[in-house]
Formats: sequence, C-alpha cells, structure tokens
Amino acid sequence: MNPPVELQQIDALNSVTLNPFVDTVFKSIFSNTTKYDWFGSIQNFWLLLPDYAVSLMIRLFSFSFILSIVLLVVLVWTSNNIIHIRKKMHENLDLTVIEKVTKDFSAPVIVNDKWQGVITHINSTNSSDWKLAILECDIILSDLLEKMGYMQESISEKLKAVEPSDFTSIECAWEAHKIRNKIAHDGSDFMINEREAKRVIGLYEVVFREFEYI
Repeated sequence: MNPPVELQQIDALNSVTLNPFVDTVFKSIFSNTTKYDWFGSIQNFWLLLPDYAVSLMIRLFSFSFILSIVLLVVLVWTSNNIIHIRKKMHENLDLTVIEKVTKDFSAPVIVNDKWQGVITHINSTNSSDWKLAILECDIILSDLLEKMGYMQESISEKLKAVEPSDFTSIECAWEAHKIRNKIAHDGSDFMINEREAKRVIGLYEVVFREFEYI
C-alpha cells in the first residue's frame, strides 16, 4: 500500500541535501503548509533566523520607524510654510498697487472736491461711512467716464464700451464697481471691514490717478 501523498512529499524533501539553515526553513514551512498552519510557519521561520539576522532586522525596523517620523515632521512643517507663503503672496498681490493708499489717505493733494469727501468718510471709524466712501467713488468714476465721452446709461455699460488699450486700470475699475453694486443691493446686510474698504478705495484711486482726475 502506497503511503499518503503528504508523507511522500516529506520523504522527498528529506532526501534533498541543502544548506542546513535553508533546509530547516523549507522543511518547516512545507510541513506546516500541509496543515494550513501559516502562523506556525512564520513563527518557526523567525525562531530559526540567526542572531545576526534578527539584530539586523530590528535595526532596519528601528531606522525605518525613526525615518518615517522625521519625514512626517518635515512634511507637516513644509505644508505649513507653503500655506503661509501662499497667504502672504495673496495679501501682497492685493496690496502692491495700492499699498501707499491704504496706509495714509490724507497725504495726497486733493484736486477734486468729491474726493475730499471720500477721504473724510474712509478715515472714519464707522463702517457705514466706509460704504458711503465707496458709493461716492463710483459717482466720481461715472463722472470721469462721461468726461471721456462714454454716455451710456449705467457704469457697467460705460466700462464695457471702454477700449482696454486706452484704460490700463480697467480691471481695477471693474473690481471696485462690482463691490459697489453689492453694497447698493445688500445695503446694511453687506459686511465690510476697514482694510477691505480701503483696498476698494485704493482701486478707485488707481483709476482716478491714471487720468489725473484727483
């Protein structure tokens, strides 16, 4: 009677001459596989490792763990710096053109009576005055466009008729006018802080100074 297949496999394995360590490992894994004991195979493999191999694996694991922690810290630090730099760049982009204006509105020499009213209101501590200053600026913008020959009914229509090559600050005018519209439509519900109000007035000033209107 022939022996079971499992015993034949083990006998065949015993007849092969290998390196003692490799031979022991393969026999342990193969014999455990026939019993579906993978945990036992892994445990036996670990126990059969030489001391120097175990020591090396522990050192590699420790080094990998420490390296992962260091890389994680570097990643967090770098991400925070990138966010801070992008925020700073955005703020500088908004304020570069009108930096002088936002710092001091009393410095320029006033040559337009309506602009004097804008300066008075924007330097107030009342948010309602800041909104009024923006509305007054839009009136000055309308006057300027009409003097330039644009007689359309609304400021938006006037700006659409402008030739960009003749109006380099057209984007400033559009941005400021859109905020004015929000104030006009939302009224007291529209919230604006002093910094933003001065930024908007600065946009208008860029336009007015391009045409020496103030």
